[in-house]
Amino acid sequence: MFIQSDNRVVLGLGAVSYLFNVLMCHQLPERSFELFGQYMPICSRDAGLFFGVFFACLLSFRSSKLPRILKSGALAILSVIPIGADGMMQLLDFWESTNPIRFATGLISGFFISYYAINVFIGEPRLSRRALRWTWVFLPLLLAILAASVYIGSAYQTKSEIVYKTKTINNVMDIRVYYIAPRAFSSSIPKDPYLSGYDDTVLGDAVKIGDSGHPYGVWVAVVSNASKNDGRYVFASGSGENYFYDAMSGELIGKFRH
Repeated sequence: MFIQSDNRVVLGLGAVSYLFNVLMCHQLPERSFELFGQYMPICSRDAGLFFGVFFACLLSFRSSKLPRILKSGALAILSVIPIGADGMMQLLDFWESTNPIRFATGLISGFFISYYAINVFIGEPRLSRRALRWTWVFLPLLLAILAASVYIGSAYQTKSEIVYKTKTINNVMDIRVYYIAPRAFSSSIPKDPYLSGYDDTVLGDAVKIGDSGHPYGVWVAVVSNASKNDGRYVFASGSGENYFYDAMSGELIGKFRH
């Protein structure tokens, strides 16, 4: 949601989240959840993992009142099987998983492994005044994130600016603008073995552009006069035009008519 804001600091916070997650996720939009018209900076499986870790940390404060089996090392090991089986079968091209399945397998694995690790290495955590006093150690990290957000947000093109740029080329009312994460655009989308099964003009056009050195991601403006939206698609299908812009410079790097 933040990446779509016209506020420079808020936009910067969104941009930082996409840039940070380049290190840990393929960022494929077709394997991510859509929120408020924008695909998340992490895939649905990673989202499940993070939520699992979060719930494990939260419930660990009440671990003495929860069933002891949740602390079992065997259960932690077994929780890896669903995520491993789903990922391996997809890797071997037996099937393409779905976002709900990816999220569920990530949630199970993230929760049980984290809950086990917390109880083995920490025990039941307790909030105390002494512990709360140590929260100041996170202040430098928060300040660094804020500084990065201000710097990056001041340089990024906003969604409104991309709409304006596109209207100067093609003055129509129906313009939808999406941000495509850096890693997804540069490497992950072209390598998705299931891409041919998607009736999506934007994903296909991203493959045509290829890895052309856009480390900050791209904006894509979808101009559609009569989009049918038939078949499997993520951004758009049917007739229309797609305009790709470098997210930092605003340079038009690709224009495709369908």
